[in-house]
Amino acid sequence: MRKIIPLFLMLFMMVQVGGCKPGAKSSASKVSGDAKMLNLTVKDVDGNDIDMRQFYGKVVIVDLWDTWCAPCKKEIPHFAALYNEYKDDGFEMVGIAFARQGNKAVKDFGKQYGINYHNTVFNQDAAKLYGRPPGIPTTLIINQQGEVHKKVVGYREKAFFETEIRGLLGM
Repeated sequence: MRKIIPLFLMLFMMVQVGGCKPGAKSSASKVSGDAKMLNLTVKDVDGNDIDMRQFYGKVVIVDLWDTWCAPCKKEIPHFAALYNEYKDDGFEMVGIAFARQGNKAVKDFGKQYGINYHNTVFNQDAAKLYGRPPGIPTTLIINQQGEVHKKVVGYREKAFFETEIRGLLGM
């Protein structure tokens, strides 16, 4: 029993730090190429279509997450604050939940956690464009041309994302 508790604690910490997949590593990498990561339509939690093509010309963060993910819960207040701060400067924020617990859970979660940006649900178009992430949260930082500037797997502090947003906005 004494050996099981430290093992459990170590596994718990790995998930908290790295993402909601045991063994997931936090990483930030530059992605090259001209993948147009905004060529899709997703439904928000109210069932309205969000055509993400409307965001070309803006810096966009796309956060792939879900309601049961502890690191996701930790990041969402950062994203809400960043959206408030930079939405008038050419920044958009889109959360795409996998909704394993259903659309209602995502909608209720959004109210509870103060999601003030586009709160949407993963669909076939998103699956084709983004594939299955290695862990969640997976966050795509997309430049004004619709290209992935960075892909981040795992939790990051608000300051990390703010630096990226400000850099792409030329601030």
